[in-house]
Parts: sequence; structure tokens; C-alpha cells
Amino acid sequence: MNRLLGGRYDLQEEIGGGGMAVVYRALDTLLGRQVAVKMLRTQYASDEEFVQRFRREAQSAARLSHANIVNLYDVGVSAEGQYYLVMEYIDGPTLKAVIRARAPLPVKEAVDIAMQVCDALQHAHNHGIIHRDIKPHNILLTQSGQVKVADFGIARANTGNTITHPQGDSVLGSVHYFSPEQARGAATDVKSDIYSLGVVLYEMLTGRLPFSGDSPVSVALKHLRDPFVEPRHINPDIPQSVENVILRCLVKDPDLRYPDMAAVRRDLEEALLRPNVPKYQLPQEVEDATLVLPAVGNGRHGEARVEPPSEPPRRKRRWGAALAWSGVALVVLAVGAVAAYTLVMHLLQVPNVKLPDVRGKQADQAVALLRSAGFQVTEKQAVNPQPAGVVYDENPPAGSEVKEGREVTLWVSKGPQQLQMPDLSGVPVDEAVQQLVNMGLSKDNISEQPVQSSQYGSGLVVATQPAKGAAVQTTSKVVLQVSEGAMATVPNVLGMTLDQAEAALIQAHLAVGQISRVQAAAPDGTVVDMVPYKAGAQVPAGTSIGLYVAYNSGESGGVLNSLPPAGGTGPGNGAPAGSGGSSGSTQGTAANVQVKAFQVSVSDKKKVPIAVQIYKSDAQGQHVKVADETITNTRSWPVTVYVTPQTPGQIQVYENGQLQQTYNVNYGDTP
Repeated sequence: MNRLLGGRYDLQEEIGGGGMAVVYRALDTLLGRQVAVKMLRTQYASDEEFVQRFRREAQSAARLSHANIVNLYDVGVSAEGQYYLVMEYIDGPTLKAVIRARAPLPVKEAVDIAMQVCDALQHAHNHGIIHRDIKPHNILLTQSGQVKVADFGIARANTGNTITHPQGDSVLGSVHYFSPEQARGAATDVKSDIYSLGVVLYEMLTGRLPFSGDSPVSVALKHLRDPFVEPRHINPDIPQSVENVILRCLVKDPDLRYPDMAAVRRDLEEALLRPNVPKYQLPQEVEDATLVLPAVGNGRHGEARVEPPSEPPRRKRRWGAALAWSGVALVVLAVGAVAAYTLVMHLLQVPNVKLPDVRGKQADQAVALLRSAGFQVTEKQAVNPQPAGVVYDENPPAGSEVKEGREVTLWVSKGPQQLQMPDLSGVPVDEAVQQLVNMGLSKDNISEQPVQSSQYGSGLVVATQPAKGAAVQTTSKVVLQVSEGAMATVPNVLGMTLDQAEAALIQAHLAVGQISRVQAAAPDGTVVDMVPYKAGAQVPAGTSIGLYVAYNSGESGGVLNSLPPAGGTGPGNGAPAGSGGSSGSTQGTAANVQVKAFQVSVSDKKKVPIAVQIYKSDAQGQHVKVADETITNTRSWPVTVYVTPQTPGQIQVYENGQLQQTYNVNYGDTP
């Protein structure tokens, strides 16, 4: 697909969609970045109800700005009358795809995802926005695992009512994830999002949904009336503390759920620190005799009504069987009491010991240490910044007082996540930084290096270190080389009149510098020399070029200048410099331009390859690259600096992308 939307967004391919809208990956041709464009389907463009919902999504998203919420960039209407939203492009899967691929997810991963969703929804709730359609399909994951909550299409301020489809009177939202109050068609608040998050967490840890059925109505009724299979019955690896969070989120009475997302997040954080806690007891909830439910899905108009179950006929009591079973129960209770007493006494006789801290050790060393102390050990692996094979966490926490023989779970690193450096050339520097952060790199490890470029405009990335396609880790340091602007070619203006020379320089996107009148063997008013650059030189656009103009009559009353000595503007012979230092000498002056030559040295004492880049700023231009090499010993480079009373010079030395030395050169300095 190739279609330019709004004269700016080049639609490239369809990447998703639903019944109301379709989503495209697109290129923002103005800023040179990838975006996602969500367009209302053509058949709904004239449906005011759908248009209002689409506008509501834009208004809701525009009020929110959070790291865990997909950013809204732009809104508009196409030439064909289709409404569209331009949003942040997330190059990663939906949580639903992750669940389908590898559920049940590890507890730590699932809890981390849930906590990030809590952060996003707490931000939305603080701004009066209830999402009302939380489900794995609307939760996106970047390559680094960062959560992005999307699709506020049916979101509404928390004072609003539930939206229903005017044609079918159906509750909007996804039936497997919505709350009992949504099923009733009642007003919703933050408690509805809490219930939906509980369903998502249940599905991540079990690979199943708490309720399913043959039709949307049957699923909705189960949300209202039926109990669900508790998560630990499906996945015994779920800690009791984490199951407690799910149970409290899924209470049918909203008044008995968590008060807000912040409370859910606090319990999730605490759950991993203290996994062994008493089980949360579900409250005895009052069940309505008759429930009125708006039709869900493709059902008929009207209401689905649940009548109270009729009382089954009483059976005659069988006293003999009852007595027999009572005897069996007493025997079982007696045996259980003896077993419980024996177990308790055994536990009381087992001493408490302090759990050793094995974090940072190799896995085999940690296992041997714990087993020698009498503990049972279980290993689990996951991606982590620690080197592969190193223990980065243990449960119970190190230093805890536990019973001898207790099972200890060790989390062993698979090594840092391996990533590939993207091609960021031509991307605005702020967008490039955000892309790297979304990949999982730390912003503190991303630095910028200004460079000259004729290919890319000011503020765009020219190249990266490491280069595009290189393997990087989340702990890698990255240098973004950022363009300072376009380059220009100095025209040959020798022999031209002053007016002609000035016009030629301006046409070449250069500035006219100082005009100096000199006595020379040439017609008066013609240009006889130019500084500090000669014809054909590549310089940054806007660089000033000084001109020497012949003037032999001597009637101007002004001061006549001397022409620069031969070779005066070229490189000179600098004195040797020590490691990392510089020294210089004045080679000559012309039109108040002093030319100073230096030798800049860098010493590689460790014999480890060092990428050296040297830049100079002077009357010729700003941040001009004069050296770019990788060394494994001591190396020196000649650097010539042109300074005037108004324009001092500077030399900057970078090693492996980091600024190491800065040398200032001033007009009139003694070498």
C-alpha cells in the first residue's frame, strides 16, 4: 500500500484493526519516523455515533502522557472524509500474542507486566479517564519488555455511563475481560479496570480465561454469578501472595475490590518479596435473584434474564448411611489431627537458619553452597543484565530466617538481552534516543556527538557507534552522531569585482566575511585572494569567506592590509606535543587572521583499540572533523587552527565517543 495521508503520512502496510478501525504502519515524511495510523473504517465515516467514539479516543489519549501509554501525535480527516489518529509505533507483540506463544508466563514477568499496566491506568484514572476495555489485545510490549497500553476507544470520564450500541443495545467491551457491572450495563469506575486487570493476570499465569462459554451472553452471566477455578489449582507455581491479588481483583462486588490501581501495584510488589502468606478469603457475596443484562454480541434485542433456580425436591434422609459416613468422618479427623500434630512438632524441632546470600555467584557455586547448608534448590533462568550463569535473585530473600531443608529458588541470568542496533540515519535525534530507550537501553548510556554533514539536515542522526546492524546489549553505550547542517563548496571568485564575488558567495550559501583592500598587481576593485578557504573547499553552509580586493590609488583614507604570505593559510610545522597535549606556533597573519599549527597526541598505554576523533572550531567553521582513526599505540595528528580577534579556536579530542580533552586557542596567544 502506498498512500500519502494529510500530505505527510505515507501508509505502508496494515498491521492490525478491529470492527471499528484499521491500523497501518506509516512513515511520517516530515520528521522521518515510523508511526501508527488508526483510521475509522469507511462504512462508519457517516455514522455519528462511531465518529463521536473515535473523537472521544483522541480526546482521551490527548489528555494522557505516560511512559506506559501509547503516545498520540496527531489527528485529522482524510480527503475522503475518513477520520484518523497518528500514534506512537510500537515494534513489538501484543500481550495476547505472548500469552498464546508461551503461557503460563513466569511469575516475575507476569507481575512486572501487571505493575506497568497499573502505572498506566493509575495515570489515566488520575485524569478522570476509565479505560473500560483492558485486555491482552490492547497491551503492547516493546522489544525490551516495556508495556504500552493502547486503545482508549471506549474510554470515558468516570462520571459517564456505559456506552451501548444503538442498533443492538449491547454493552461495549470484550466480554471475557469485562466486569460484572459492565455485564449489568451499570455505571463503571476504576473498579471495572481493576477487575479486567485481574482477568489479564489470571490468563498470563494460567494460560486460561476464568470464564468461557458458547456465546457472549453465557460468558457475561458467568461473570455475574459463577465462581472461577482458582489460579493455583491450574498452576501450582503461582505464589499464594500473587493469587491473593488476583482473587481480590476478581471479587464480583466492586466495593470489595482494591480501592485503586496504586493499591494493586503495592500488593504486587509485596507479593514477590513475601510469597508465603495466608490465602485471601473470598467474601460471601449477595447474589441477585434476577439480573437484567443488555444483549451482548449478535443476540436478539431485549434482555437476558436469569431466574432464581427452583428448589430441588427433598429426598428422604437415609439415617443409616448418614451414621456410617459420620463414623468415617470422625476417623479421618482423628488421623488428620494426629498427622497435623506430628507435623507441627517436627517443624518446631527444626531450627531456623539464616539463608546465605548467593547473588552474584555462578549458579553451580550457589547450588553447592545452599545444598551443603541443607537446603533444596530449584533453578529458573531469565534474561538479565548480569552475565550468563550468574545468580541475580533468590527466593526467599537472602538473609531471611528460614527452616533447614527449605526449598530455595534461584533466578539465574541467561545474559543480557541481545539486540540489534537499528538504522537511525536521518531520524531526529530525540526520536532516535526514544527508540533506543524503547529497546531497553539506558538513556544515561546514550550520548550525542555533533558532526558536519551535507546529506542530513541539522538535528538529524548521521550515523551511530556501534554501527547499524551491530549486536548490542541493554547495557551498551551508544554514540549518536548528529548533523549540524549542510555543506557548501567555496566558489572561485578571484578576478571578479567585489559585487560579483559577494553575489557568488551568497548563491553558494556562504557568508561574506571581512573585506580587506590591498595593493596588488590587478585592476582596482577586483578580488585577488580569499581566506581562510580556497576555491573548491567543502565547508559548512553559512561559513564566512574573507576577501582581498585590489586598491592601488591610495585615496580611500583607510588602512591598507598586506596580502597573506605564501602558504600562510596552509598547515604549518608544529612543535612536538606530549601525550594528550598540544603545542603551536603562529605561522602568519592576513586580514587579522592568525594561523596556528598544533600536534595533538593520544597515547594508548593499555594497547586496547581506541577510536579517536578530533574536531576543531575556528574562523573556518565549527566542529570540523580533522581525524577519525582507531589506534593501539601513541599517535599524533597535525591540526591547523585559524583565529581572529572575534573568533577564537578550539580543539576537541574524543576517545571511543567520549570527550576527553579540550584545548582553547585564542588570538594573540604566545606559543
